[in-house]
Amino acid sequence: MTLCYALLWKPPRLSRAPNRPASARSTLFPPGRPPYKRRRRPAGQQHSRRNVLNVRLVWRHLVQDVHGLCRMFQTFVSAVGARFFSDAALFTLLIAAPVVVIYSSRALPTVLLFALLFTMLYGFAVSFEGRGMSVREGTKFALNPASLPYWALSVLALILYAGASAFWAIEPEFAADQAIKMLITFVIVVVLLRLMPPLDEDRLRYTAPFGIALAATILIVELGTSGVLRSYFYGANPAYLNRSVVTVSLLMWPALAVTTGRFATLQKVGVLALVVCAVAVSSSLASLFAIAAGLFVLALAYISNRLAAFGVVAVTAAAFVAMPMTAKLISDLAIETGVDTMVDMSTERRLEIWEAFSRAALEHPVFGWGLEASRYFGLRELPGVTWTIGPVHHPHNPILQIWVELGAIGVLLAAIAMIGIILGIGRMPAARRPYAYGAAAATLAISMVSHGAWQTWWISLLMLLVALFNIREEYPGARGAGGREAATPASSD
Repeated sequence: MTLCYALLWKPPRLSRAPNRPASARSTLFPPGRPPYKRRRRPAGQQHSRRNVLNVRLVWRHLVQDVHGLCRMFQTFVSAVGARFFSDAALFTLLIAAPVVVIYSSRALPTVLLFALLFTMLYGFAVSFEGRGMSVREGTKFALNPASLPYWALSVLALILYAGASAFWAIEPEFAADQAIKMLITFVIVVVLLRLMPPLDEDRLRYTAPFGIALAATILIVELGTSGVLRSYFYGANPAYLNRSVVTVSLLMWPALAVTTGRFATLQKVGVLALVVCAVAVSSSLASLFAIAAGLFVLALAYISNRLAAFGVVAVTAAAFVAMPMTAKLISDLAIETGVDTMVDMSTERRLEIWEAFSRAALEHPVFGWGLEASRYFGLRELPGVTWTIGPVHHPHNPILQIWVELGAIGVLLAAIAMIGIILGIGRMPAARRPYAYGAAAATLAISMVSHGAWQTWWISLLMLLVALFNIREEYPGARGAGGREAATPASSD
């Protein structure tokens, strides 16, 4: 019996501080309650307190892990160095971009993402080395919308309006997805514009012309052999290379603009000759038209920059305002004069497409049919539209497509953005301005005869052109276009 009592007996609970003086114990326990009896909390309150303690413990460990990862990241970036990331970003933009698009124009957004990654790592490395802005300051600078130039604000407004058109678009979800893609591309290029590493070593003078020369040479080989490598992926039709020809012919202009140093003139002539040969061998009439327009404006800019700017702005304004009427007029004149029977089937088909989309644009002239509505003409019955040419993805005229889908409001925003970019060329270094005017004319020429306005590769190409023309030149001992003057990006206009 005594053994049973000994096993079942429990000692009384003592207070946590049994050696406290009586005065202290009296303040901890209310009168009449023994000091060795602890006040019990309700069960729910005990669980709540335990949960709070667990959350705090988890948060403390999470913060410690994040700090550890940040230290590891800083160690890695500092060990690799800013020079490596700078070279990687410039290599991606100036060499990889024109070569990769030969085999896949849709890979251009991916190339921009890699360039953004290397550019951000370059910014981190410079910050960790104490040579530039801190990470917080750099982030605010890169993403601050208040400091955007007015042409960039116009582009942003156009993208937001295009997204808003999803409310009356034929396929709202598809229109919203396309607007989100455009917005992401815009943000990527804005960050590239502000954080892109400069051309600050003499060896980098030859990077841009080498990239375009390499791309043009590969294009000539592919076109001459019916796509010796590309045919494995896309077939032997050389028309599949038309996008690549357009891309290389436009990327040629910023490459010429940043070509400086010894034998710069010889390099420019060689690059121009290779690109012209590639365009001549191809079946891309749009690229041929763009090269001709760009070279004409380039010659005009060497005579007078103001004259070139006025001419490009005037043609841009006229093209945006009168495109539906102009496209319909050209188609009607071709039919009445019999020119449509003298051209090839592709051109005749394009004239029919322009005439049909011009009529559709005049049905909703103010707000348009909504983003990406062009691909549904001929597939669905639309009120007020008589469609006889079958389904077409886009009108092969980006300006006309803006009229059809976004109406006069979208055309106004796009025209303001384009004219703002052209006027901003006047803030560039003097040596770059003629090539920038040539690029604007070439881009406008292609926008009037070929491709779709919202194709991802086309939007990425236009954004990349703006970014490349704003690469800073900080060569050691350089002055003028390659020195302090070029250190101010033209996007600050």
